[in-house]
Amino acid sequence: MINILFTNFCIFVTFLYLSGLLSKKYVAGVVTPSITIKMNAGLLFGLYGIILMYYSFPIDPRFFADLRHLAIVVIASYLGWLPSLIAGILIALGRLILFGVSSSAAIAAAGMLLTGIVCGLLSRIHWDRLSIMMLMNVSSMLVLLCIMLMNISDHQKVFTVFTQHVIISVLATVVIYMLTEYINTSNKLFLQMKKNAETDYLTSLHNLRQFEQLLSERFLEAQHFSERLGVLVVDIDHFKRINDTYGHAAGDVVLQQLSKVLKDHSRSFDEVSRNGGEEFSVLVPEATIHETATIAERIRAAVENHVFNLDDGTSLRITISIGAAVHPDTIRSKNAKELLEQADRELYRAKSSGRNRVCYASEINDLMLS
Repeated sequence: MINILFTNFCIFVTFLYLSGLLSKKYVAGVVTPSITIKMNAGLLFGLYGIILMYYSFPIDPRFFADLRHLAIVVIASYLGWLPSLIAGILIALGRLILFGVSSSAAIAAAGMLLTGIVCGLLSRIHWDRLSIMMLMNVSSMLVLLCIMLMNISDHQKVFTVFTQHVIISVLATVVIYMLTEYINTSNKLFLQMKKNAETDYLTSLHNLRQFEQLLSERFLEAQHFSERLGVLVVDIDHFKRINDTYGHAAGDVVLQQLSKVLKDHSRSFDEVSRNGGEEFSVLVPEATIHETATIAERIRAAVENHVFNLDDGTSLRITISIGAAVHPDTIRSKNAKELLEQADRELYRAKSSGRNRVCYASEINDLMLS
């Protein structure tokens, strides 16, 4: 029995490691998982429980010992009642499918369902995770004891097996807790490093590196699916005056507030970046040059009408200039760099023609007609 339970433990540790690799985007306490993610997690850990049950030890023709309940304990302690319930239901069904339908199998299946419900309820207690996992484990083992007593008439044998099972289960819970916390911490560090690599520290927008990556990806997608991709290049007019007059800290406040205005007045699926200094950009997919120019004008007007409040109570207004280009409306570019360069030229034209305006490239058909 001990060998089988140790095998169960090793298999489950392997599953946890694989789950950690799959869950880098959904770190407990950092990213709130959706209902879909929770349901998928419940199904996955339910499957783990079924596999653990496959490698079980037959104590009695009507009872098999394994660590399947730990699959429910782990998923309940990290993601709550819904995946716990789903895992319990799936393991209960697995018990009936793997070992046949009988009164003893029905009792065992009902026990796993009850374990899923109990662990789901206990997940709502605000204790530290190790204490919660231990409480869930003990509760699960008590359910298991009741099932053993109902299925096995030799009660002396029941308590001997149960004692061994509890000791191994408790030790396994401690090791699994240490492993899952290590995986969770590693994933937190991964998310933080990923965020630092892709996000501008001041405005929380995409940084230049991420903008270049997104531009390249979106451009290839636009080419492949014969879709449009627009680029807005945004620059604050006379930003140096703000820094010289109010200081660089005030300039940072303006940049932070401007980033919010840009996000609020772009479409929900447009991607806004800070390319450095006072220059920003917006990727505008699926819009003609005239629609892109309309979006740019809306942004320009919103900035002009916005009151920027500094930390010392000073209020000021700023303006921006915007250059716009759209593939393939204004340029049938071979690469994303050419599209960006055309938008840059339009920004320069907006600056040189008086600032606080939107300039955009003419459509290729217009050029051909003129």
